Amino acid sequence: MKQYVISVIRGDGIGPEVVAACRTVLQSAALAASLKLDFVDAPAGDETGRLKGRALPDSSIETITHSDACLKGPVGKSAADVIVRLRQELDLYANVRPAKSLPGVRCLDAGVDMVIVRENTEDLYKGLEIEFDGGVLHSDQSPRRHRSGSQDLHLN
Repeated sequence: MKQYVISVIRGDGIGPEVVAACRTVLQSAALAASLKLDFVDAPAGDETGRLKGRALPDSSIETITHSDACLKGPVGKSAADVIVRLRQELDLYANVRPAKSLPGVRCLDAGVDMVIVRENTEDLYKGLEIEFDGGVLHSDQSPRRHRSGSQDLHLN
C-alpha cells in the first residue's frame, strides 16, 4: 500500500472544521484507492503567532518540506504572513485554476474549458511596495529567475 505524509495547517476560525471535513473526504478517497495517508500537524495562523511569536514558525515549514503534500485551512488575520511565506519559501509561484463545463450540470456556458494561471510570488506578494503621499502604492515588478534556473519569468 502506497503511503503519503500530509502536513496539516488547521488554521483559525472555521479552519479546523473545514480541515476536519476535508481529512474525512481524503481518508475515504485514500481507502478507495488503496493508499495510506499519515497526517502531521504544521501549526500556523493567529493562535500559533500568539503562542510562538510567528504565524508560520520555521518548525512548520520544516514539517511541510518533509511531507508529500500540505492541507491548509483558512487562517485569520495572519493570513498574509502564512500564505506569502509559504509561497516564497516553497516557490509556489503558480496558482492553477482549471474551469470546465460538465455535461448534465447547469451552467451559463456549456463550452467552457480553460485553465487560469495566476502568478503567486511576484508583484504585491514580494512585499516591496512603496507608499507615496495620498496612499498611492508602487510595486517592484522586476523579472526574476525561477529557482530551477530553466526560465526567466517576466511579469509586467
